[in-house]
Amino acid sequence: MKQLICSILFLFMLGCDEQLPEIELAEIDPYIQEANFDDAVELYIREILANPKHFNYNNPKLNETELNEILSIFQAVYNLEIPETDTVFNFYNIHALKCNGTKSIVMHVNSESPEIIKLANGEIPTGNKQLDYLMETYEFDSVRTSYSYPQFAWLSVNTDNTYNLLPIINEFEKIPSIVLAENNGGCFDGNNILLERGDDKTTIDFSIGRGNCPAGCIYRKHWIFGVENSLARLVKVYYR
Repeated sequence: MKQLICSILFLFMLGCDEQLPEIELAEIDPYIQEANFDDAVELYIREILANPKHFNYNNPKLNETELNEILSIFQAVYNLEIPETDTVFNFYNIHALKCNGTKSIVMHVNSESPEIIKLANGEIPTGNKQLDYLMETYEFDSVRTSYSYPQFAWLSVNTDNTYNLLPIINEFEKIPSIVLAENNGGCFDGNNILLERGDDKTTIDFSIGRGNCPAGCIYRKHWIFGVENSLARLVKVYYR
């Protein structure tokens, strides 16, 4: 009986998989993969942070399929081969403002705690099981202290891997000797890319900022493209 139930569930799962719509992606060439991968990561992180119900919100590992879908949007725009795409990709070489770090967490710490003393000196493991678990699991292999440490009791832990740092930050903050943890990133104003993804169509906005950048650009020129079914079109070009 148990075997029969498992067989029925297996067939039901197969049926569900067959009904899932396949997302048509533009084939991503090496140029776009290299030139816009960091843009795809930044745009995806922005989507996650803007939506607490996002399926990746509490997952430190970025979804490769989602990143490829975003890269496919860049590829679709690039494939247009019109003067406007040459302008945004080649002439201005526009990229997304890098506002969200993916490799470093900065922390306000109790500098007198035994594990923090070891951590600040680069001694890992520190003896704190939770701290050592996080350092090992996410391969944080370097530590940097603030200029006037320990008077200014801030330090950062760093990795070569790329993560959604939000859930990792939450875990660090559960350690009593860590007062505060936050993304070690930030940005000023300048050229940028904005992305709005819908179920059936997408809008991607390339823009350049001018005047008083990076403190705060006074005006901006936009190139707006729509992407649907892996095909892009120029929507409009305008100044603001």
